[in-house]
Amino acid sequence: MNKRNFSLVKYLLISVLLINAISLDCQIVSTATFKVDSVQIGDPFKVEIKVSLSKDIYLDALDFSVYKNIENIVFQQDTIHLEKVADIEVLDFGTWKHEDWNNPIDASKLQISDVGGNMVIKNTITIAIYNAGVFGIPGPSVMVTDGQNEVLPTASKTVQVFLPLRLTQQDSVDINPIKDIMYEKADITDYLVYIYILVALLLMMLVGYYFYKRKNAKPSIELQEVIILIQPDQKALQALEHLKEENLWQNGQIKAYQTRLTDIIRTYLEERYGINAPEMTTDEIAIALKNVDFDMKYTIELKEILQVADLVKFAKATPDVDIHSLFMDKAVDFVINTRQSSSDVKKEESI
Repeated sequence: MNKRNFSLVKYLLISVLLINAISLDCQIVSTATFKVDSVQIGDPFKVEIKVSLSKDIYLDALDFSVYKNIENIVFQQDTIHLEKVADIEVLDFGTWKHEDWNNPIDASKLQISDVGGNMVIKNTITIAIYNAGVFGIPGPSVMVTDGQNEVLPTASKTVQVFLPLRLTQQDSVDINPIKDIMYEKADITDYLVYIYILVALLLMMLVGYYFYKRKNAKPSIELQEVIILIQPDQKALQALEHLKEENLWQNGQIKAYQTRLTDIIRTYLEERYGINAPEMTTDEIAIALKNVDFDMKYTIELKEILQVADLVKFAKATPDVDIHSLFMDKAVDFVINTRQSSSDVKKEESI
């Protein structure tokens, strides 16, 4: 290689390096990092966001809507029980004070630092994922004025989301032989619908007879209406007994069983303590009970009953079969332990 050719090659190498340096200055890097490797469904965890871009780029906003399309990496391994996309929620935007993560965060809300001649944005947000799987959490999309700047691809760190171990149904090791169909004798539950119809007809006849007598009664005779008050604990215990007799979870209706169980407890709390429990979350109920004559030693037991039902309804969890009968007993004990004393009931009736 002569001296002229060597100079030409040297000039070309320097030109390529300069072009790459200029290109890197105009590029954008958006990353998300976190310390945990795995979490339970619904558990919040913190994510550190870092965005770096050169000063000649005019930043408009950061967009977290990309989180709506985070794919489940292990979806193809179990397409029946797993969901394809993460059910994710940004619970807290840290110092950005942003509420609706469906809308981009305007650059005016961001705290931008100057690091080595580049603009750097850092913040810690809190997120939660409500379905099982393995998900890669990316940095937010960077929106700029000209739209021509390239966002450098970065590897997203993954997090495994799993159900609580005691709610995970274990597969059977042995395959049992196929058994003949078992026929059961009819019992009272098979005739409940007919009994209900008969009772309804009798009630309709009684109501009709009552109004007939009232219409034809002599003016001098006054009918007195007798109101029988049923205490909240009696109503709740009767409802729990009826639910137990329906055998819902034994027939595979687990979600219906858990929903009915928590509805009975919420209605009891509303009638017993005067709080709007049917419309509250579990944590809101616990806060509201602090302002009434509720014995707080039963708070853990109450939250356990309501939270397991929430997992079944919203996280599609499949509890062990022992959980259902256990929580029926817990619900009955909770009502008995928190019901009004006979002296308090007499005081209210006298008022």
